[in-house]
Amino acid sequence: MSKHTMTAYAPWGLQPDAIECQITFTYYRGCDAVMYGNPQPADPASVDFHAVTCKHPLDAEMQAMLDEWAGEYLAGEGYADAIAHVRDREDA
Repeated sequence: MSKHTMTAYAPWGLQPDAIECQITFTYYRGCDAVMYGNPQPADPASVDFHAVTCKHPLDAEMQAMLDEWAGEYLAGEGYADAIAHVRDREDA
């Protein structure tokens, strides 16, 4: 388990108007399909959303919307970005 922060862009408005934010998450390493010679199902890596911040302060309603977006992003299309971010840090 390790904690990470990565940059992402919340797609509010047109793409040039996307909000740059920092998403903090915990990474849990998965395991291979075979452990100690006994066939076991693979357990993929997972990420848990913790927080999201941006450069400009947001009111409570906008922050709640950003939190919801970031959680969904990590669970969906941002999962691959989060895993790549972790692997880049491990390789460094």
